Amino acid sequence: MNQQAHSLPALTAEFFNRAGDDAELSERMSFADTVVHIYFTDLPDGDNACTIYLDRNPIGGETGAVGKAEVELFAPSKIFMGLFAGKEALPIAIVRGDVEYKGPVRKFLRVVPILTSFDFDMFKDSSPVTGEAIPNPAG
Repeated sequence: MNQQAHSLPALTAEFFNRAGDDAELSERMSFADTVVHIYFTDLPDGDNACTIYLDRNPIGGETGAVGKAEVELFAPSKIFMGLFAGKEALPIAIVRGDVEYKGPVRKFLRVVPILTSFDFDMFKDSSPVTGEAIPNPAG
């Protein structure tokens, strides 16, 4: 397994922390009013999750499955990287069975399109899964 893949939960949490620094984006994302645990199912337990706080403004994230989450998403790193890179939409990945969930996922899905307006440069420079460059889905 690629050692870099272990940084994906931290990178995802950092992405949401940076999104929280954008006042308008953060306010719009906080309308989801939920907490999400994202589980990268191909990573070892303890290093495979991040918590996304969309129940506050500013929004944010941290590594690990912290506290209780209303929504939980489960998929391998490669699937999540495809979603982050804009190669696929989360609702389609769910319908195809690539991403499994627990809880009222519609609350999260309602605000996911807002993220396309955010700068994805942190995912553009290097893929934690493949090491390859990823195109900016917003540009």
